[in-house]
Amino acid sequence: MQLYPVEKGSLQPGVESAEHLDGTPDDSAHVQARWCLFAGSLQAPPQDLQHGSLEQLAGWLQARQLPDAGGLHTVLLMSGDTLVTRQLSFQAKEKKHLQRLLPFMLEPELAADLSHVHVTHGKQLVVADEGRVTVAYTDKKVLQSAIQTLENMGLELEEIYALPATLPTSQGAWTLLLDGDLCHLHAGGLLCASVESALVLPLIDAALAGQKFAQTDVGLTVLVSAADIHSPTLLQLYPSLSEHPPLTQASITVTQQVIPHVWSGLMLQGDDLVNLRQGELAAPLRVAKYWRPLRTPVIAAMVAICAVIGSVFVETRINQYRFEALESQVEQRYRDVMPDGMLVDAVQQLTTQLSRYRAADASSGPVALLNAMLDVFEGADSVNLHRLSYSINDQNTPELHMTISAPTTADILALSELLGAKGWTAQAQNISRAGDLQQANLIVRGNGL
Repeated sequence: MQLYPVEKGSLQPGVESAEHLDGTPDDSAHVQARWCLFAGSLQAPPQDLQHGSLEQLAGWLQARQLPDAGGLHTVLLMSGDTLVTRQLSFQAKEKKHLQRLLPFMLEPELAADLSHVHVTHGKQLVVADEGRVTVAYTDKKVLQSAIQTLENMGLELEEIYALPATLPTSQGAWTLLLDGDLCHLHAGGLLCASVESALVLPLIDAALAGQKFAQTDVGLTVLVSAADIHSPTLLQLYPSLSEHPPLTQASITVTQQVIPHVWSGLMLQGDDLVNLRQGELAAPLRVAKYWRPLRTPVIAAMVAICAVIGSVFVETRINQYRFEALESQVEQRYRDVMPDGMLVDAVQQLTTQLSRYRAADASSGPVALLNAMLDVFEGADSVNLHRLSYSINDQNTPELHMTISAPTTADILALSELLGAKGWTAQAQNISRAGDLQQANLIVRGNGL
């Protein structure tokens, strides 16, 4: 939802206090405001149109029971007679330091001290070596007071714009919004101001002075709400605009457009819009805005984490009690088996003792391999085994390296054939004569070992 508080009649900000730029005091006790609540954009139908004092605005917020009121995206629109909007030219090399240079560029036309003026700028447009930027400035104390007043109501004021700058405009298309006795004029980069209806024609004359509009298609659209269609101000102003000589000479056509209400003629998008919430008056980071939608899932996650931590703690304590009880039983069993032994680590000591008394694993190793070949060697009575080694080759296949002897070479080859018949690979190498016997190196390999 969006909330746009403005002053009744003049569309000035909902809050004014202290003094204006010219130093004249301002009685803010009778400040009136007009506000409109939208569920979407300004082009959507408004949910409510209200006006009244600041106290009535606060009561309206409380009556609607809005979520801390800060759940609203709040935009403050300031009248063009309290906020000056204009365009400035600058050199492309000045773009980097433009923020600091702008106050000094405006100093010649300011009646107030620079320290009392809040200066902001919009999007910078640079072409070749020159650039242009839209600048908006106003009294710093007045703006601070307006921001503080709305924030104290619980409103999160994120954007502040000059109301004339929110009027639709384009190249060759000007817009004049009639609102009671006040008129808001947006003539592109030429003019953006708010004046009384009696000053509209002199303002246009000043803007047209020195400007060449011949042979151009320029149009001025006068926007008027349905409630003001028969107002004396419109009946007097519109004919004057249509017949005004400077407009006729500049080939500027004047047309009238009726809108349902003032809000429907505004737009909050465009390069000409300058948000005054910049620099020292920038909107703070709204932690609560991000916390509200995350509050429920974060709390649920924290409860789940606490439950998991609690269950892990309880399970750890239970396992610890079980381990202590088991350790006590092991120590007692160690004392029963070895009453005179030194007790250091009962579990480790019992494991070592048991490994001494248990038989070796008979399913692998050289003993198992020899056991598998035992029947082959029993049938070869004439073969003698002199040396034996066991290894795993590069193909991860177990191998037995044996040095054997027999009366004849035929006996050695017969043993190789018997091993081959069992499914192993037997290879006799380096057969040589050793006295009365034949000696050889026999390699036996195979996954079946």
